[in-house]
Amino acid sequence: MNAIAISWTNFQPQHWQEWLSSGVDEEIINLNVKSLEDRTPYEYLIYSPKISRRNDGRLRDGDLMKYRHIEHGGWWCNGIDPLDDYNPMMWGCFKPDRPRRDRNKIHKYIKYEHPYKEPTRVFFLQVPLKTWRLVSRYSGIDIPYEDLENPQGFWHWVWHRNVPVVIVEGVKKAACLLTAGYAAIAIPGVNSGYRTPKDEFGNIIGKPNLVPDLKHFATEDRRIDICFDHDKKPETVKNVRTAIKRMGKLLAVERCEVRVIDLPGPEKGVDDFVVAQGQDSFDELYGKAETLDMWQVKLFTLLTYQPAISFDQKYLGQIQIPDTEKLIILKSPKGTGKTEWLTGEVAKAHEQNRRVLIITHRIQLGEALCNRFGVNYVTEVRDSGTGDLLGYGVCIDSLHQQSQARFNPNDWYNDTVIIDECDQVFWHLLNSGTEVAKRRVSVLKNLKLLIQNVLSSPQGKIYLASADVSDCDVDYVLSLAGEIKVKPFAILNNYQPESGNCYNYEGSNPKDLIAALDRAISLGGHHLLCCSAQKAKSKWGTQALEQRFRIKFPDLRILRIDSESVSDPSHPAFGCIAHLNEILTKYDLVIASPSLETGVSIDIKGHFSAVWGIFQGVQSANSVRQMLARLRETVDRHVWVRGCGMGFVGNGSTSMGSLLASQHAATRTNIALLSQADNADYSIDENFQPESLQSWAKRACVINAQMRCYREFVLQGLVEDGYRVIDAEDIKEEESDRVFGEVKAASQELYSEECNAIASSESISDSEFKKLQDKKAKTKTERHQERKASLKERYGIDVTPALVEKDDDGYYPQLRLHYFLTLGRENLVSRDSKRAKSQIEEGESAIWKPDFSKGQLLPAVLILEKLNIGHFLIPGIMFRGSDVELQNLKALAVQYRYVIRDYLGVTISEGMSAIAIIQTLLSKLGLKLSYVARMGSRENRERVYQFVEPKDERDVIYQQWENRVVTEASRSVVGVHQ
Repeated sequence: MNAIAISWTNFQPQHWQEWLSSGVDEEIINLNVKSLEDRTPYEYLIYSPKISRRNDGRLRDGDLMKYRHIEHGGWWCNGIDPLDDYNPMMWGCFKPDRPRRDRNKIHKYIKYEHPYKEPTRVFFLQVPLKTWRLVSRYSGIDIPYEDLENPQGFWHWVWHRNVPVVIVEGVKKAACLLTAGYAAIAIPGVNSGYRTPKDEFGNIIGKPNLVPDLKHFATEDRRIDICFDHDKKPETVKNVRTAIKRMGKLLAVERCEVRVIDLPGPEKGVDDFVVAQGQDSFDELYGKAETLDMWQVKLFTLLTYQPAISFDQKYLGQIQIPDTEKLIILKSPKGTGKTEWLTGEVAKAHEQNRRVLIITHRIQLGEALCNRFGVNYVTEVRDSGTGDLLGYGVCIDSLHQQSQARFNPNDWYNDTVIIDECDQVFWHLLNSGTEVAKRRVSVLKNLKLLIQNVLSSPQGKIYLASADVSDCDVDYVLSLAGEIKVKPFAILNNYQPESGNCYNYEGSNPKDLIAALDRAISLGGHHLLCCSAQKAKSKWGTQALEQRFRIKFPDLRILRIDSESVSDPSHPAFGCIAHLNEILTKYDLVIASPSLETGVSIDIKGHFSAVWGIFQGVQSANSVRQMLARLRETVDRHVWVRGCGMGFVGNGSTSMGSLLASQHAATRTNIALLSQADNADYSIDENFQPESLQSWAKRACVINAQMRCYREFVLQGLVEDGYRVIDAEDIKEEESDRVFGEVKAASQELYSEECNAIASSESISDSEFKKLQDKKAKTKTERHQERKASLKERYGIDVTPALVEKDDDGYYPQLRLHYFLTLGRENLVSRDSKRAKSQIEEGESAIWKPDFSKGQLLPAVLILEKLNIGHFLIPGIMFRGSDVELQNLKALAVQYRYVIRDYLGVTISEGMSAIAIIQTLLSKLGLKLSYVARMGSRENRERVYQFVEPKDERDVIYQQWENRVVTEASRSVVGVHQ
C-alpha cells in the first residue's frame, strides 16, 4: 500500500491504471513515470536550442498552437542515459490526454510526443533490485556484489556482462518485459533504431547506421531480440519487416546474435500479449525466436495475399471460381486433392474450348499429370489422334523453339496454363544445371511472353498450385506480367493434417536408420525408403542400398525407382511413375530417389508399414517434405537428415543484396577482362529480366539459409506438416557399425563393377554417341557406352576404371583450371571468349548472369596468378609456414577472401594457417604440398612441405588438349581460305 500511496503523489489515476494494465510492476512505474499538466510539459518537451524563438525568448505562435494540447496533461516517461555515465536521461516521451491530429493523416492522432527538434533516443528504464535479480536469474548471469550498491548499475551490468537484450517499440512494452525478467529497451518507432544520413533537401547521402544508444549495446556475441507489434494491415506489415531487416542487419554487422520474435496475435503489442496470454506464453516465444537469417527466409516462404476463399478441410472438394478471375493461386497441404481439383479445372477449360498447357519440372511428373488430366504429354502429340487440340504437358526446359514442343508463346491465347508445384518449377527454371541451362534465356523470354499473352486475353487463366506456394511465386508471375494488372485470386486451405510420428535419427551418417530398417524388415511388412542420391558411388544412394539389401535379404522383393531405372526399358521400374499404385503392391521394399519427389500420389492403403528417408543435404528442405508425403497414408516416418547441407547457391549468402551484387560484379569483371584481353566489343543486355534475377536471389536466400541449418529446417517443416517428431531409440554401436561396414562393402563392390563395365564397354562412333545423347530411354549397356564415349571426348585418352573414378571425384574441373593456368594459358582468352560470344549470340545479346559467370575461367586464373601460386608448384623447393612467400600469400588471400570465394568457390579466413590456405587453393587444381619432415631447432621446429608432381596422367591429357587446339586452329584456317 505504501508504494501505491507514493505513486498517487506523482500520478493521475488514469495514468497509473494505464501502466498497470500493461502488466508493469508498480516500482518500475514509480521509478520512471509521472503525470504532468498545465505549463509543466513544456519544460520536458520544448528545450532544444534548435527551436526558433522570438526575440523575447517565447515560442513562436505556430509552435504554441502546435503544442497547446499538452497543457491538458498527460504522463511523461524517461530513463537513464548509458552515454552519460548512466545519469537520468533528459529525453523521453509524453503521452498527452488530448492528442493532436496528424497533419499528414487527418483521421489519425499523434499518441506520443518527444522533445521537439531533438534526435530520438532509446529508453533504458530504471529498475528495482527485485527486477535486476529476476533478469539475472533468467539470463544466468550473476550480479557482482559491488554493483548492487548502485541503483543505476543495472544497465551498466547489462552492457558490461553482455546480458541478452530485447528491443521493443514503445516504452510501456519495455516496462512490461522488464517486469517479466527480460532486459528490454524501447525505441519510439520501428525506424528509430537507425538513422540514414540525408542532406538539407532530404536526399540520402550515406548508409544507414545504428543510433548511438543501440551502437553502445551492440557488442559482439550479445543476443538481441527484436519484438515489434503484430499488425494485419499489409502496408504496415511491410514497413515493420523492412525496419526489422535494416536494424537487424546493422546489429549483425556488429556481430550480435540477432533474433526476431514474431507475435502471433490477435494482441497487437507484447504488453497486451503478456497480459492476455501469460508470461509463460512469451517465454515460449522467446525460446523459439528465430535467427535473423531464418526470419528473413521465412518471409520469402509466406503467402500473405488476402485469400478470396479460405477454409479448413481435409480434401478440397468443389471450389467455384468466378469466370472473370485470371490468376488463381491454390495453397493447400500435401494430400488434400490438389491434382483432383485441377483435373476438374482442366475439364472446364475443355468445355469452354480452351486448350490447357501443363508446365512441370520433371518429365515423369508431367507424364503422370497429363495422364490424370486426359491431355497428351508433348512426346505423345505427334502420334496421338487428338494431337495438341486439348493442349499438352511439357517440362519447362522445353519452352523454346528448338525443343520437341517447337514452343511458341504466341500460340497460347485465351487458353489455360497450369503450373503445378510452381515453387519447384520456377526454381528449376532459374537455377537448374540440366538442359534448361543451354536455352535458359530463350525459356525465360518465352515464359514472360506466355504469361503476358494469357493474362491479357479475355478468357486466359493461369493456375499456380503447391503446398508451398508463396508471395515469391505470385510476385514473380506478376512481375513478368509487366503492365498487365491482375489481382491474384488466392485459395487458401488452412487444414492442419495429423501426419503421425516421425522418428529422427542422429549421427554423422544414417547407419542407425538402416539398422532400424533391418529390424523392421525382419518383422515383416513393406517399406518405402526415400534417398537423396542414386549414383553407385554414393554409399547411401539408391543403387548401393539396393545392392546391400539384396545381399542381406535375398528373398526380399525390391524395386529401385530412380532416373536410371524408370528410363531403362529392361528394368521393372521402366515407366512406372504413371502407374505407381498398381506396381508398388508387388514389392516388399521400394527404394526411391527424388524421382518421387513431387506430383506423385501413392494412394494405396494398408500396404506400406513405414516410410524411411535418408537426406544428405542436396535437396531443398521443402523437397524432403514433399518426398516423405508421397505416400498419403498415415504411417510412421523415419528420417536421417544431414546437419548442414551441400547445395549452396551463388556465393552462399542469405542476403539478396550480397547475392545480386556478386552476380553483377562477376559479369562486369568477366566482360571487362575479355574486352581487354582480345580487344573485342561484348555488347550485352546488362539488365535482362531483372524480375527473374530478383526471384532467383530470393529463392537462393531460402536455399542457402536452409543448407546452413539443414536438419533444423527439415524437422521444423515436418512439425508444420503435422508430424510429431520423436528422437529415435539408440541402436547398439556394434549393430550400427556392422551396418556401416556392409553398406560400404556393397557400395565399393557395386561401384567397382560399374567403373569396370564403363571402361570395358563397346566403343561407339561419334554419330552413335550423338544418338545416345538424344535418346530418352536407355539400357544399362547403352548408358555405359555413352559414359565411355563422353570420357573419351573429354580427356582424349583411353578410358580406364581409374579414370571413371577420378572423373566422378571432380577430376575434370581441377585439370581444366590447372591446364589453363599453365600449359594452356595462351588458349584461355579464346576459350572464354568463344563461350561468352556463344551465350550472347544464343540470347540475342541477353545473358543469364549466374550461368555466364559460372562458365568463365579467366578471373580464377588471374586470382591464382596474383597469389603467385606457380611458385609453390616448383618441385624440390621446401616450404615452411613461416616463409615470407607463404606469409605474403596468406596476407593476399585474406585481403581478397571474398573475391576468392566468389570466383574459386573456397572459403579463406584469417584464422587459417598459411599452409592450410595454400593447400585449400591447390585442392582446386587437384594438387597439394606433401609433408616432408619437422625441421629446425628444438625451440622452433616447423613442419616442412614440398611439391611433388602427381602421377595421374594429366601431362598426357594436356598434350591431347594441346593437339586438339592445334587441330581446331588448322580447320579454322582452312575454312577461311576456302
